[in-house]
Amino acid sequence: MLLAAALTAIGSAAVMAQTNVYSLNAVGYINVTIYPGFTMIADQLESGTNTIANLFPNTSGAFDHYEVYKWTGSGFQTDIGSHLLGGWQNGGVITLNPGEAAWIKNPNASTVTNTFVGTVPQGTLTVNIAGSNSFSMISSVVPQGGDLVTNLGFTNFNNKDQIYVYNSQTSNYTTFNYSTLTGSFGAAGDPQIQVGQGFWYHTAAAAPAIVWSRTFSVNQ
Repeated sequence: MLLAAALTAIGSAAVMAQTNVYSLNAVGYINVTIYPGFTMIADQLESGTNTIANLFPNTSGAFDHYEVYKWTGSGFQTDIGSHLLGGWQNGGVITLNPGEAAWIKNPNASTVTNTFVGTVPQGTLTVNIAGSNSFSMISSVVPQGGDLVTNLGFTNFNNKDQIYVYNSQTSNYTTFNYSTLTGSFGAAGDPQIQVGQGFWYHTAAAAPAIVWSRTFSVNQ
């Protein structure tokens, strides 16, 4: 997915894990492109208040008629931009914390770049993924992109688990099916996840829940 996103330092910086990702005292920003229609986004920085009201300030109407959908495990929590109602119709309380993801629907014909600002999560970090034929909408906890296994440290898949990565430019999914027999996703290869991008994870029937855990430092 050609999602234009990068973490860049505020001030002089040390390279962190990939050439377009930098950090100074673990503070930086991510530029995320929101395409016309639906984009599955993630904010992998901690702003202190990772609500959509804070991440997408709409007092001037910049995000009027934008729609946000966050999966709860049984349905979607939703909100719609409206500066006449204080910014967001439902208060803008939906969170977009590191490790979470949500749909945002851009009602316009042109792309928009939104900037998230905050600190890089460090230490032992986890994302909880529901088991037993369940869908979870997730992202990497840290602002890194690349191979889900090699770069993002996800290794404990269940047999027949599936990953769905949405391409906003073509409005379709790439589907990845994991097999413990081969220890891989087969011909599809390992999922490539970009900075600022979320994805669907589907656990196989009767499969246990998963904890995606990694230990991370900007000095790695």
